[in-house]
Amino acid sequence: MTEQFPYAAVACGVLHNVLYRKPTSAFLDELKSAELPQQWPQFGSDVSAALAMIQTSLEQDDFDAIERDYYQLFVGPGPMQAYPWGSVYTDKENLVCGATTVAFKQFCRDHGIAFELAHNEPEDHIGLVLAVLGQLFEQGNQDAIKALLTHHLLPWSHRVTDAMAEQAQTGLYRGFGQLTAALLKDWQTTLQVTPDSIRLYK
Repeated sequence: MTEQFPYAAVACGVLHNVLYRKPTSAFLDELKSAELPQQWPQFGSDVSAALAMIQTSLEQDDFDAIERDYYQLFVGPGPMQAYPWGSVYTDKENLVCGATTVAFKQFCRDHGIAFELAHNEPEDHIGLVLAVLGQLFEQGNQDAIKALLTHHLLPWSHRVTDAMAEQAQTGLYRGFGQLTAALLKDWQTTLQVTPDSIRLYK
């Protein structure tokens, strides 16, 4: 798997940090200096456009604007524009810690993956799921990768990435929404994954 997707584990790590962690000036400076358009694997016009949008935002948007965008998308207060938890979409009452959260936790236990979270929270946050996916890419466990994509991420991830692309106020999060969607589509196609068809409520 590392030969087929040599960039995948690192890409999942970047996406985890962007989607799960509150932005810091140090992290944004690190992203800016990394010059992602030159370093990130290019496999389509969608990826190129997303990377250019991200880089422009890193150069032009101030920290406060990016931080506000993160909060309005993923944290609140008030309704979030891009709820990051899978169960919000798969649970009839839009509740966190629903059946799909429990299923993902069991998947992680079955594969020896433990979370060290700073506080009690649902594990099916898209940023955490991508971190687990990155670990599986590092291990080269294709069966587990396909299972995670099929059952625990692709059935609902497009709701998050679409909301990011539509509701983000900065090019950073709009671009990363598009980039995440493009990567997941590429892995789905290459690995011939058919996501579970489940009803989404949000």
